[in-house]
Amino acid sequence: MGDVTLEFLQELLKDDYPDVTIQDFEGAPGTKRGDNYTSMVFRIQLKGIQQDVSGETVPWSGSIIYKCLPDSIERRKTFKSEELFCNEVAFYNKIWPALDNFQRQRNIKSPFKAIPKCYLAQDDLVILKDLKQQGFVMPDRRQGLTIEQCYFVLKNLSQFHALSLAMKHYNPEAFYDLIDVHDGITEVLFSGDNEEYYKSYYREAMHNALDMVEEGLADSEDKEKYLSKFREFCSEDTFFQMMVSLVTPREPLAVINHGDCWTNNFLFRYVDGDIAEMVTVDFQLVRYSSPTVDLAYLLYLCLSREQRTEHLPSLLEYYTEELHKRLVELSDDGAAFMDKKTLNEMFQEEFHRSGKFGLGVALDMYPIMTCNSNEAPNVYQAKDSEVVPTNESTPVSTLNAACRKKMTDLVRELVDGGVL
Repeated sequence: MGDVTLEFLQELLKDDYPDVTIQDFEGAPGTKRGDNYTSMVFRIQLKGIQQDVSGETVPWSGSIIYKCLPDSIERRKTFKSEELFCNEVAFYNKIWPALDNFQRQRNIKSPFKAIPKCYLAQDDLVILKDLKQQGFVMPDRRQGLTIEQCYFVLKNLSQFHALSLAMKHYNPEAFYDLIDVHDGITEVLFSGDNEEYYKSYYREAMHNALDMVEEGLADSEDKEKYLSKFREFCSEDTFFQMMVSLVTPREPLAVINHGDCWTNNFLFRYVDGDIAEMVTVDFQLVRYSSPTVDLAYLLYLCLSREQRTEHLPSLLEYYTEELHKRLVELSDDGAAFMDKKTLNEMFQEEFHRSGKFGLGVALDMYPIMTCNSNEAPNVYQAKDSEVVPTNESTPVSTLNAACRKKMTDLVRELVDGGVL
């Protein structure tokens, strides 16, 4: 935050706060250890004065979110922070403005707007409106989502995904410019070029997961039924290329995905105990892929098996209903370019296929979601206070029972469902 000055902040916020004079600021970590890995997030508290409606000068305070690359150069390389930042910068500077402009041209009654205001996005820095000031809160990563929260997320995802499908249909030239590799979004993780880079990372992640599932199934008479399928899934020779294949876009359903649909990237605002609205944050993993990649990430990571057993069919039906409804609203003539039956059939097939993607990211994300803070890397460490071998990142490892149960439950579920 060494480049932040009063003059910089005054210029940054002049449109939102034209009557405010900022006099002082102070930054502090904006997330707890274990809540983010690829960047440092700070909350900058602002103090100043403002003229009220009567012309009197009164005290003023506010805050912004300041997101930047880790100080440690080695950690940047380890987690590909610079590539991820480029994706997020492309999203805020190019992708979202184009999608938002498209929906406003369609004159729909309630445009999708669950994206935080971005004041500045550049190669090493993103500055956002601090939604905490408006009462938004982040769920506990170790608790996952409630069913009510999940429905809210699905409605927002359906509206976000619908923008891609509609823009691709009605203005394909402008849409495909958004995914141009030169200044659009790119696949940062599951690209064929990264296979060697991540080989040791996923070897360790798979080894840890296999140990957990073996322990979780230790007393099960049919344990070999599940372990054999899971061992096959965790083959070092095929795993990464399988993940590359699963995120490769398949038309006509491919959309711009959020890419990182887990608990920490959803903020909710409550009124009288009920969810009033939600906002989605962190677009570093945005990708062009099947919408079911986002849904598999969400439903297999953020819900328990018990929740999925009771609610999964209804959740998927709700998403497709909302997706089709928004496609109708975005159409030229009040009729979606894809009928509901065809959309639902393609979606069900894609979601079944994306189940393996859900398990693949679970190898990495379940430990992150369930670990204690002291088991997670500290991205706020000073640049010279750690030694991280370049190109040898290691996954978060935890031995807690919650992680073991989630991993074992998901393997059972996907084998029983014919996904594995």
